[in-house]
Amino acid sequence: MKFLVDSMLGKLARFLRIFGYDTLYANDLVDFFKMDPVPDEKLLAFAKKTNRFVITKDYPFYKSFTENTIYLRGEGVYNYLNQLKETLRLNFKFNIQNARCSICNSKMKKVKEKSDIKHLVLRETFNQYNDFYQCLNLQCKKVYWKGSHIDDIENRLGSNSIQD
Repeated sequence: MKFLVDSMLGKLARFLRIFGYDTLYANDLVDFFKMDPVPDEKLLAFAKKTNRFVITKDYPFYKSFTENTIYLRGEGVYNYLNQLKETLRLNFKFNIQNARCSICNSKMKKVKEKSDIKHLVLRETFNQYNDFYQCLNLQCKKVYWKGSHIDDIENRLGSNSIQD
């Protein structure tokens, strides 16, 4: 399942990527369309062409294309994730092998030699963790690991928390 997330939902885009969902953020398409902001009709056409669900909090935007469009209510990323979990039956169990880069949405690969990324993470992080993954996008190359924040996110989702 692939998504295009409206520009007011950047944090949600990052969370969906962390959980392995191919998620484009509307602001990621500014360079592609050479327009800022990208007009709703362009986002809708792009979503249709690339077979993506559109996620928005903008009711008029939602009403213009209700097919494969999800309208989120309320506030807070955990509230949004819980709505998506209910509506689309999404699984929010973290698996770093399936996660996508939270910055650019690219796939990641396991770092074979930990020493290769030593200069890219804090010394404490390097010493505390052994398994690292790196974004495959050569312009990004962000490094990831399964830190305690992932357990916190999963716990909050498991308890149906709607708080940020």
